[in-house]
Amino acid sequence: MVLQRGVPVAVWGWAAPGETVAVSLAGKTRQTVTDDDSHWKVTLSPLSPGGPFVLQVKGSVTILIKDVLIGDVWVASGQSNMTYALSNAVGGTQEISKANDSELRFFTVPKNIAMAPQPDTVPASWEICSPDAAKSFSAVAYFFARDLRRSLGIPVGVILSAWPGTVAEEWTGLDALRSDPVLQPIAARWDSTLPETRLFAEHGGEMSLEFDDFELLPIDPLAPAVSFSDFDAGTAIVSTGGTWSYSWTTAQQTKFELTAPGREGKGYAAKISGWLNGASESRWGAMLHADDSPADLSAYSGIRFWVRGNGSFVFRTLQSTIYDWDDYSTAILHVTPEWREVTILFKDLKQAGWGVEEPFTANQLTGFVVQCFTELGDPPRPPSGLREAMIAPLQNFRIRGVIWYQGEGNTPRAYQYSSLLPAMIRDWREGWQEGEFPFLLVQLPNQGRSEEFGDSWWAELREAQLLTSMKTRNVGLAVSIDVGDTGNLHPPRKEEIGQRLALWALGTTYGKAIEYSGPLYAGMNIQGSEIRIRFLHTGAGLAAHGEAPQGFTIAGADRKFHRAVARIEGNSVVVSSGEVAAPIAVRYAWGDSPLCNLYNKEGLPASPFRTDDWPGATFTKR
Repeated sequence: MVLQRGVPVAVWGWAAPGETVAVSLAGKTRQTVTDDDSHWKVTLSPLSPGGPFVLQVKGSVTILIKDVLIGDVWVASGQSNMTYALSNAVGGTQEISKANDSELRFFTVPKNIAMAPQPDTVPASWEICSPDAAKSFSAVAYFFARDLRRSLGIPVGVILSAWPGTVAEEWTGLDALRSDPVLQPIAARWDSTLPETRLFAEHGGEMSLEFDDFELLPIDPLAPAVSFSDFDAGTAIVSTGGTWSYSWTTAQQTKFELTAPGREGKGYAAKISGWLNGASESRWGAMLHADDSPADLSAYSGIRFWVRGNGSFVFRTLQSTIYDWDDYSTAILHVTPEWREVTILFKDLKQAGWGVEEPFTANQLTGFVVQCFTELGDPPRPPSGLREAMIAPLQNFRIRGVIWYQGEGNTPRAYQYSSLLPAMIRDWREGWQEGEFPFLLVQLPNQGRSEEFGDSWWAELREAQLLTSMKTRNVGLAVSIDVGDTGNLHPPRKEEIGQRLALWALGTTYGKAIEYSGPLYAGMNIQGSEIRIRFLHTGAGLAAHGEAPQGFTIAGADRKFHRAVARIEGNSVVVSSGEVAAPIAVRYAWGDSPLCNLYNKEGLPASPFRTDDWPGATFTKR
């Protein structure tokens, strides 16, 4: 592991009540007695960077934790773009081959949900940076930590506590939500959910599903169906040469088995059963070929099978052109106790609409996945559930700071996010009790398509992130408006994002004499028919990547925006339009995926901004 340098080191655990426990590290020893609740904790004096050391915990038994380094520890959190693996990133393959650094360490917090603060994470362990460990780790967190290592030359540890598809309220304590009038509707919605949904969030539930007689349906309606798998031979082999398999690691309280008899009282059926909670992911999948290569199923219109039991499921196709989670799939299908025929036509499958926009390719399918749920389907997760299960257990562990990449899930309520994000940051800082430690945000990149002069959820969410960085102490902002992808919620250019987070940390937390931010809006002056925009962080000067600055719009009292002409003058940009004689407001890069090109000469992009505060698309959404 890596322990935080320069601060008192907390070591804690459990033992028999009244048991004496002694903790030793790097020549320092502290002793304590376990309390009546079987808990003990000691605090060791601050240590300088170095190691490796041995951490010894001695009570009725002795535990030795070897190869302990002292350096800086950062928490990386957020949703899918933070969990996005290095292996999928641009340049990831080349970087993985070089990822051998014994003084860079990773810890991944397993998924979990809780309704009260947990004393520990689900069991997990630290990993030393190697090609095998790095390839599946967060690309953004890896590049961030790599750059810190290169600049600081001390051990660096990263604790990844993130979950794809999550919203910020799941990472925020309920008390913080209830105490803010803008955020109270979030808690109120949860309070009004169905009792069975709240019960599932706290305890989970059972499911038991049986499947049998899978058949591929030819496009020719007169041709007979082709057997895909019926399990009657007692195996999970499929007719195309692959096999069905089950992932227990993501749903450890479940099992997959072939049970007899199957449908119509003969052969076998495939059964998936057990206990699921909100953190479980029960995925039963068929590879079409044993080597996971694509198969051509363009001669078929779909697939038919039989199912019975207690629960529900989603059927997904897998194709090599889609490398995130937005596979072509059905809606949630509910199961009855009696055998029921299910016909799924490929033409009816849809993407969820938040990932890569790719056409369905029946000639390039690699397999099918059946994702199993309880009878509740995929119920909403509770606010604070991830905070209590995946952040609270970390808060005895001293850290240097946090990097945060999230916001996509909150774009429909972007105005509310300008209160939610600061509330979450305050909540975390209060939990860690380490003061206003650095909290570095990734501003959402360009993604999607909005009208040129219309409202934009994404622009409003970026503004909420910008305002949080400007109004909350020691909060940084890595602008990424130039590294996204209009049709991909998970853009693969992650190295620039990690680098920009590291620049902000090096220039602020570590006091390096560098320009660490792109231009940030600082104010405006109306000068007749023009508006002059002033910026912070102009570095060696403003620059447009192109002939002239693009992405500026301007409006008068009628609040109608027009494309503006912009020119750089020193550390300002002067904006005007022949259609607006008396301007009062300017916007820059205001859209889902705007065309914009303003940077400083250090190559860091300007943050999108607006000078007005007129109600936008999400102003009334709570």
